[in-house]
Amino acid sequence: MSQPADDTTSGDEMPQPPDPEPTEPTTPTDPDPVPETPTGDAITWEPHTWYAITYACLTAGCPNQNVVGSAPMFYSNDGQTKNIRVIDSACNKQSKILTATKLNPQPEEE
Repeated sequence: MSQPADDTTSGDEMPQPPDPEPTEPTTPTDPDPVPETPTGDAITWEPHTWYAITYACLTAGCPNQNVVGSAPMFYSNDGQTKNIRVIDSACNKQSKILTATKLNPQPEEE
């Protein structure tokens, strides 16, 4: 009678795991694509009014560059564009307001 083949290794040899597949070197990720700005007229702000807005920082090199954020309650102050701002928390630069939707109904004054 013949003996079956023995697939085990000798006591001193440890089985070696297969070589890992080569991986591509990681590269820094590109910033998100520039968000689309709605075409048409600029936002017309009514004074002392609440809006829901979307915004994005367009500053090159900012960690939040081209990342669209939202603010469900945003106050228009006196309605003048120069006084309506969103500042990015990472780079401290002004973000672009992409959309604004007037809240209906408006929150009650306190």
